[in-house]
Amino acid sequence: MANLKLREAKPADAPKLAEIHVAAWRAAYRGLMPDDFLAALSVDERLKIWEREVTRRGPAKLALADLDGALAGFCLFGPTRDETPSEVAEIYAVNVHPDFWRQGTGQLLCEHAVREAAAREYKAMTLWTMTGNDRARRFYERLGYAADGAERSNTRLIGTPFDEMRYRKVIA
Repeated sequence: MANLKLREAKPADAPKLAEIHVAAWRAAYRGLMPDDFLAALSVDERLKIWEREVTRRGPAKLALADLDGALAGFCLFGPTRDETPSEVAEIYAVNVHPDFWRQGTGQLLCEHAVREAAAREYKAMTLWTMTGNDRARRFYERLGYAADGAERSNTRLIGTPFDEMRYRKVIA
């Protein structure tokens, strides 16, 4: 049986976070994002993002999942970016290396984010997902999330617009 544990991020984790980020996006978004965009994803560019994020102070939290001694995935979460002030938390990103898919890593990370948000007295957790990402949508629905009717066109993330929908889960 695999040994799956959560832990906090350290600056030395940034290179592995960048690798996970690129590998997860290339696998999860194949057919959903432009092939040239996915092929051009750079671990070095993502490394700069994760070097900043690991050392950033603030309300956002970064949890890592370690599976049998290997960093398997991460979840970045904090206060919602959609409304202020708010009693709603948000999962900003959850990425698991494809080698560790279907081993409970994503579920462990998302459940941890919910527990942490509830401990901070948030009443609900939200997240945004691509409208066409059926695999992610099924995953979140299995965890008790449901589409709440909010939709948007994301024009910042990849340079090409894509549609997203928001999912919500009551946690208190």
